[in-house]
Amino acid sequence: MKNRWIATLVLLALALTTLLGTSAVAEPTVLSMTLGVGETYQIKTSAISGAEGKQLVFATSNKKVATVSAEGVITAKRKGTAKIAVGYDDTALAVCTVKVLGKPGSLKLAQSKMVLNVGESGQLTPKLPKKTASYAITYELAPSDNVVATVAEDGKVTGVAAGEAVITAKTNNNKTAKCTVKVLAGKAPTTLKVDVEALPLYVKESFKLTPSVEDGAEAVYAYSSSNKKIATVNSEGKIVAKKKGNAKITVKTHNGLTATVNVTVKAKLKDCYGLLTNKTKTFKTTVKKLKLKKDTTGDDKTSVMYYNSQLALIMTPNSCQATLAPATKPKYSILGIDVNTPAEVAAAKLAYKGWKMSESKTVDGNEVRAFAKEGDNEHVITISANGSDIQSIDAFWIWKTE
Repeated sequence: MKNRWIATLVLLALALTTLLGTSAVAEPTVLSMTLGVGETYQIKTSAISGAEGKQLVFATSNKKVATVSAEGVITAKRKGTAKIAVGYDDTALAVCTVKVLGKPGSLKLAQSKMVLNVGESGQLTPKLPKKTASYAITYELAPSDNVVATVAEDGKVTGVAAGEAVITAKTNNNKTAKCTVKVLAGKAPTTLKVDVEALPLYVKESFKLTPSVEDGAEAVYAYSSSNKKIATVNSEGKIVAKKKGNAKITVKTHNGLTATVNVTVKAKLKDCYGLLTNKTKTFKTTVKKLKLKKDTTGDDKTSVMYYNSQLALIMTPNSCQATLAPATKPKYSILGIDVNTPAEVAAAKLAYKGWKMSESKTVDGNEVRAFAKEGDNEHVITISANGSDIQSIDAFWIWKTE
């Protein structure tokens, strides 16, 4: 009788999908599931109703793979597939296909870290080794972390208040994985900006990006480079030029907003003075004759300094400053900024190196900005811009005599 009932149920399995949509069986009813060896699952009999006065009974098509108790508890025994039937007499109310895989030897979460804004949600995704399963994966927060975030049975995490919380995921056989959730106080950002869109650099020159979001919003940023051989970027947004070429730096917020910076890396200037004068041979002869020392060890190695006890020359890609006085070794070198560079890029480069704008004025229609290091009025960089592009750059160094 029982075997005939099981056979009938198997034949009816395809038709049961329609039956489950009727009043006989209410949602939710599992039609298929995957369990790990040793795992159990309680069939929700409250979702299944038969004829009045009839007692529900359960049966399995393969006891070696999965058994089912009189109370509807399925137990996975070994790898394979079995059908668990629910019904009475010869009437099939539901059939569930149970696939049994091995016990998981480990558990990982796709997200070991998660960043959320207050009120925002994210989804944890468990990962198990191939050919293993755990139908029931639980998620837990330490009691003290409930004030920061909540986690639902399905792994949905919601930010509650600013702070950090740790969520522990666990399989049926007690394999665990953790996710650290950081909740930001500000609202989720909807716009992302970077301080420069096009960035010219020389080899070995560096620049720190400063991304921003709208007022009231808060974000955590991640950075990546399209070509690490040309330019790298670290977790703090510091870009370092490696070799001549082009690379795209991408900034991404924790909620998926992106912005890009196009980096053009130029070769290191080996003979800066060659760009400054048409009398290159004369200049080189003068340097040699006067036995000037060459120095490129300042803040930025794209400048070249020549000096001795009587003379100091500062050569940058766009300027030349001479001091005819007893001179010591220059304290700073200047950034290698070309004319026709956007003024905001030059200003950002200077700010990154610690130069602050000390003066801004308009001269003959050009905006002139002077930059100096804090507490130092003897080393000044002046840029003059007509519209957005720089027209000229001057570096004025004053050396003290002993």
